[in-house]
Amino acid sequence: MKTIRTLAILALAANISLLSGKVSTLGKELSSLAQDIIADTIIYIPEYTPAPYRESAAELDNPYIGWYRIHAYLLSDDPDYDLTSILEQEYGPGLVLLQFNLRNYANAPVSDAGLRQLSRILDTWHSRGRQLIIRFLYDWDGRPQETEPESISQILEHMSQTAEIVNLHSDCVHILQGIYVGAWGEMHGSRYTNQEDMITLISHLFSVTDPSIFLAVRTPGQWRAIAEAFQEPMPGEEDFGTSFSSRLGLYNDGLLGSETDLGTYGETDPGPDAPAGEKRSRQSELAFQELLCNYVPNGGEVVIDNPYNDFHSAVRNLAAIHISYLNDAYDEAVLSKWRADSYHGESPFDGMNGYDYIAAHLGYRYVLKASGLTFPVDPGPVLSLLLENTGFCASCRDFDLTLHIKQTEGGGEYVLPVDADTRSWIPGRDILLEVPLEIHSLAPGEYELSLTLEDPRSGFQVYLANEGAREGNGCLIGSLAIREFPQ
Repeated sequence: MKTIRTLAILALAANISLLSGKVSTLGKELSSLAQDIIADTIIYIPEYTPAPYRESAAELDNPYIGWYRIHAYLLSDDPDYDLTSILEQEYGPGLVLLQFNLRNYANAPVSDAGLRQLSRILDTWHSRGRQLIIRFLYDWDGRPQETEPESISQILEHMSQTAEIVNLHSDCVHILQGIYVGAWGEMHGSRYTNQEDMITLISHLFSVTDPSIFLAVRTPGQWRAIAEAFQEPMPGEEDFGTSFSSRLGLYNDGLLGSETDLGTYGETDPGPDAPAGEKRSRQSELAFQELLCNYVPNGGEVVIDNPYNDFHSAVRNLAAIHISYLNDAYDEAVLSKWRADSYHGESPFDGMNGYDYIAAHLGYRYVLKASGLTFPVDPGPVLSLLLENTGFCASCRDFDLTLHIKQTEGGGEYVLPVDADTRSWIPGRDILLEVPLEIHSLAPGEYELSLTLEDPRSGFQVYLANEGAREGNGCLIGSLAIREFPQ
């Protein structure tokens, strides 16, 4: 008896509603023509059942997001640099901020020994699986003019030298912060932070660093001045990694410290004819970052206990400017205040302390909400997945998605790549994935469907925020039964 697995037969045999996963029974509604075909045919009827979907309250151990810790290095010609503290780190994903002080080479090129030391430190951190935020600087004391090079040409040479080493580690370097100058590398207090020198330095850094590495400047005003000089607009989904503005993020080490974030913003809005780099009011700068930081990273450290960093105010602000990473040690007064407060609402986070709530929402946080199987005539059976990003920001990195279809008896498994760009998964938008399924390639039986995400740069799995998503092979989507008719 001939077996026919055509879309026409399947469409007659099943009426499947989007995201419901419920299949109507075959019978009275079939036309007489279909009944004639079926009388001489075996057809395979899929029955799809979604899994229950519940968001977990756990903090996710995913790459490029979360708390970071600062590790400071004074580069020198010392050939016996001790790397033991790095090697003792547990292997796994997570961010660290590495500060490299170049003051020993303020008025000379970085020596070969100093570059070897830099390379060894980056190699060792890479061996621990971490994603790196790097900041080169000359000052740790708030007096940059005493330690910075006497000429901008020396800084440019240092950029070229260090970028050559950094580029060799582009698969683990996430962000390069600053332009090497300013107090603590924060682009203020230096003779080189005037607009002309700032443009010169950032332009050179852009030209010598690998395009996959994000750059970052200290204030929104600096970002706008640079974008204007490059004649580039605000980045969007069509610009991922292709323009200067799509590589340039922000870092704020005065985050929530005052109404102006300690001078990051202005007290009032300037007039309409003010230069692009002029600081704007807090309200305007938050609105600016809400647009910009959908596409580029934003992070920093919170400072000085005050009403702006009270827990509920902090959550609103951190979500608005799409924060993906924060210092885990500073300011302890603010972090302790968050631990003493709590979140309340209709969610799995009800009753959680404020620190843990913020930790769980730093960066991206993908939750599978619903799924279903439909049978459009073209392209055929389609598995639809509805997800939501409940974190503070998008990923800024594109992850690989894979659908696993595993037979519950016999162990056969089908693996399908899913076409999607996770960089566009912005908080507040529905994320609808449609995955064509070749049902005809599946033998009759029971199947379990699951979804995995992986970061191709680091090789680490990206966990969904569903309960049970860290168990087994990814996040369980549902079950699929392929039945023969007639049996």
